[in-house]
Amino acid sequence: MSYKILVLVSEASSFALDNHSIIPSALYREGHEVHIGDIDTLGVHDSVVVCDRMQVTDEFTSGGDFPSLSETAASAEEFDLVWVLAGTHPEAGNDSFLLLWLLNQRVPFVNDASALFFLNTKTNLVAIVPGEHLPTSYVTNDFDFLNNLVESDPDRSWVVKPTNDGCGADVFVVNKYDRNRSALLGSATGNAASRYGRYGRDIIGMAKRHAAVQEYIPNVRENEKRVIIAGGEPVSGFLRFHPEHDNRSNATLGARFEKLELTEEEDRFVRALGKRLMDLGVFYSGIDMAYPYVIEVNMVNPGGLSYHQLATGEDRSSEAVDTVLAALRTAGKLS
Repeated sequence: MSYKILVLVSEASSFALDNHSIIPSALYREGHEVHIGDIDTLGVHDSVVVCDRMQVTDEFTSGGDFPSLSETAASAEEFDLVWVLAGTHPEAGNDSFLLLWLLNQRVPFVNDASALFFLNTKTNLVAIVPGEHLPTSYVTNDFDFLNNLVESDPDRSWVVKPTNDGCGADVFVVNKYDRNRSALLGSATGNAASRYGRYGRDIIGMAKRHAAVQEYIPNVRENEKRVIIAGGEPVSGFLRFHPEHDNRSNATLGARFEKLELTEEEDRFVRALGKRLMDLGVFYSGIDMAYPYVIEVNMVNPGGLSYHQLATGEDRSSEAVDTVLAALRTAGKLS
């Protein structure tokens, strides 16, 4: 069965070997009518959600020019399915999510707009993953609380990261003896004390911001895995390696990676988590896992198909999209 599918991406000068090129190409290869749309052009024209878009007529290749979006302000509603593969622009703020939500009331999404807004964040990881499979975690904008937490136990280290960022940005590991501890925790929570002291809160307003803090898992350096879950099934991914002098294992930052292999126990856990994600409206995601712990869940543009292909030479994209569509049919979201 073929579908008419809108894939929302961020316009770029050229395609990279990532989901922006891989997934539309796989959908086209599997016989679907595929259109590329620019997520940053979403709007409402006379009660219709619109965007700039173009119809895919061939598979995309890495390094190829991004196509001209020949249809300006065309309807985004005349589709069987929408697949969001880009985050909304920071300047667009809530407006982009409001437009996605409105579109999702009229067209099924691979990952529901509400899930993209509420669950594609480190803040609500506890809503997805059972507590026994999460490191001890906190989300707070209280510098004093975090500083006391880290200082209270000399045998524990903590990973500090922004609640809504990715690709290793501003991720730090701190402990009681780190001389940069207070400075890093202050930065992570907005440098409120120094900014209030310099400018006054009555001038700059609220300066605090939330940070996500997880207890550091020692086995993460040897057993961190990115697993792509499509339609509840693990279909791809890679084993991540931490550089000797870096606590981050992001492949986008040059960390080494190899083929993914899951143990039977890991496979059972991932499938159970995949079912939980589908119950929450998420049919395609990537999880970062150092079993038995889940570190993050990524729902918009999770790398995994590309790095599996680079590590093995095997393209798993057709299997991934077919599995997603079959699960959506089973769930009654597609005819």
